[in-house]
This record gives sequence, structure tokens and C-alpha cells, in this order.
Amino acid sequence: MFGLLMLMLALPLIQRTTPIFRETPLQGYFSTPKKPSITKDSVFDGTFQEAYNNYFEHTIGFRPTLVRINNQMAFFVFDTALANGVIIGKKNYLYEINYIKAYKGWDYQGDSMIEDRTRKAAFVHQQLTEAGKTLLFIFAPGKATFFPEYIPEKYMQRPSGEKTNHQAFIEKFDKYGLPYIDFNSWFVQMKDTASFPLYPQCGIHWSAYGVALATDSLIHYIENERGIDMVDFGWNGFDLPDTLRKPDYDIADGMNLLFKIPHYPMAYPRTVFSSYDGKVRPNAIVVADSYYWNIFGKGYSSRLFSDNNFWYYNKEVHNPAWPAPRKTGEMDMLEELSKADVIIIMATEANLYRFPYGFIDRAYETLNKNRQQAGSLLSFSQKETEIQNIMKSIDVNPEWKAKVAQKALDRKISYEEMLKLDATWIWESKQK
Repeated sequence: MFGLLMLMLALPLIQRTTPIFRETPLQGYFSTPKKPSITKDSVFDGTFQEAYNNYFEHTIGFRPTLVRINNQMAFFVFDTALANGVIIGKKNYLYEINYIKAYKGWDYQGDSMIEDRTRKAAFVHQQLTEAGKTLLFIFAPGKATFFPEYIPEKYMQRPSGEKTNHQAFIEKFDKYGLPYIDFNSWFVQMKDTASFPLYPQCGIHWSAYGVALATDSLIHYIENERGIDMVDFGWNGFDLPDTLRKPDYDIADGMNLLFKIPHYPMAYPRTVFSSYDGKVRPNAIVVADSYYWNIFGKGYSSRLFSDNNFWYYNKEVHNPAWPAPRKTGEMDMLEELSKADVIIIMATEANLYRFPYGFIDRAYETLNKNRQQAGSLLSFSQKETEIQNIMKSIDVNPEWKAKVAQKALDRKISYEEMLKLDATWIWESKQK
């Protein structure tokens, strides 16, 4: 018995030193502390011991399993989620607290702030429209608004705020005539008539079926607004698997439980796209939160848009043609707006308190300054069009293209960057 007890106590150390059992890593956003360096001063002032204790606790053997056991007990016995911001609703419907705050209006930003953001958005919309571009705002659905009946009573009994950010933005957008699609209200309207679930029980994002419906609506809006014929999109039947596909279990995954939470099945449309022949694929900038990953990550946007830019929370830019994301602070706003045909700004209800992520503020300053200096975005767009034509001329000339490629190699930059630099130099020389 004593030997067995000692073995059990030693197992975590053995597992940590020489892993015997394969464990599934914990899911979620966290960082493992680095092993601290030992110095004379850090030993005597106690900082090394404290740092090493923290490091050891996060790297002990069987930690993922022990965490899951602890989380499972909290969930099963106390109906509590030991995951940051996760709320367990009735019948094990899972929420994130920010969605409940948005539904109750506890994060309302105030009329004056939303008025100011909308006023700037109206100016940006006017400038972009004059330059032949399409600006569209999208209110993505929110789980708390879609499933208020499963929110715990302790939250529902608390007084609501003055109004919600969603209500305020709709009022101001109507006042200033800004274009928007309100998927948040639309999803609630078709909640009882939709063929398949629009929201998963254990996830926070819209379902694959909901994403397909929204994508179809988005395509029709852009086609009507710009008078173009985009790539056809649709679906040919549905997959109805026994297990959920990502991200329909994302909240529960973050809870790191031992056992799966029972849930209803989900439907996954078998999407189809037409060929590009005779179709228009506009250049797009989409400024959005994680809800757009369901469109961008599935490859839908790559089929629909030519230059496909996803400005994630207006912090980093993702483009399938790039080897790595870029910081939005590194992007020339005027140049990016001039290249884009469609600019979409989207947020789910939980993120409306920071909508539109500072993008409109920066675009407002850039376009206002450009209007004072150059007249309008249209003049800048014409410049970009001429530079793009020069780039095409270089690219189809084998000898010229080879010289640009060699210059790019010498400067250790990409061929596309060097091509743009050379074309810009040629355009500027012509102006002189």
C-alpha cells in the first residue's frame, strides 16, 4: 500500500520528466510560463522561487487531465463553467457573458458616441459612393438575442439598460441613410421556420447553414448594388453527421471537460460555386470579428472576391495570397480604399460596443484630408488604376518581368512589391 501510494505521488513527476501517457492538450487561450533563469539576486529576494513554482504548476504531469477532472466536477455538481466568461444556461445552452450584456443593454455606449460614429460613417459612405465603391454594414446575429429563453434567470431578472447598441445603431443608420443588413433581426424572425438550426447549443458562432444563408444574401446585395453578376453560390443537399464540426462546439471545447455535453445534431450544407467564366469578382475589404472566419476560413470569400482582404478587428490583415498576416497600421488607408470595390464592416452584438473597430475613424481622417488636398478619392483611384495597368504591362513582358524579379531578389522583397514600386516610379515620372 505504501509503495502504491508513493508511485501515485510520483506519477506526475515521472509523466513530466518522461511522458508515459499521451494526453490531449487543453484548449483555449492561455500561455505557459517560461522556465525562469536562476541568479543570486532572484534566489535571495524570492522571485526565482515564485516564478519557478508558477512554471512547475503549469508543466506538472497529467495537468490537462487534472484540470479536466476539476472542470467536470464544477460543471456536473455546481453547474458552473471554469472558463473565462462562459455562462451555462438552461438545458445546458452555453453563452458568453458579453452576449448577455449586449442583449440586456448593459454595454450601451450612449447616444452621443454612436451618433458621432454614425456621422463619420455617413461622410465615408458619401466619399466612397462618389468614387464608385460600395460600403456595407452588417449586423451579425447574437446567441443571446436568438436564444433569450435559455439565459439563466439571475441575468434576466436584473434591470435592462436604457437600450441596446444594436437598437441605437439601427436608429442612427436609418437617420443618416447608411446601408446595412440586419442578420441579427432576420435570424430571430426565421427561428421557428428555418429548415435546420441557425445556432448550435454548445457554440457561440452562427451555424454552417446560417452562414450559407447569410453569404447568399450578401452576394445578392452586392450584385444589385453594383449591377454585376458574381460567382453563383448555393448548396446541393446537407450532411447530417453524428458529431459536430468546428466551430459548433467551441464554447464547450474551451471548458475542457472530461465528457461531451449532450447536444442536438447540426446540418452542414454541401456548398457549390459556379466557374469564374463571365463572372465579376470584386476586390473586397472586410472589417469584422470572428464571425467572418466562418466565411473567410471556409474559402467562400476567396471564390467570391478577387483581392480578398480580411481586417480582423481592424488589427491585422489576412489575405490568402500573403505568406503571413500584416498589421493594419502598416497599410496605407487611401491606397487600400482605392483598390477595393466593396468595403464591408461587420460585427455580432457582443462587439457592437467597439463597432466599427476604429476603421471608420481612420478612413474619415484619411478621406477628409485627401479631399482637402486632392479633391476626392476618385482622383486617387484613377492614379491606382493607371499604376495597375503599368504593372500588367510589365508582367506580360518576359524581359521586363525578369529584370523586376532580379531587383526584387537583390532587395530581398517580394516580386509583387517590386512590381508595384517600379510601376509607381514610372507613373510619377510620366507626371513630371
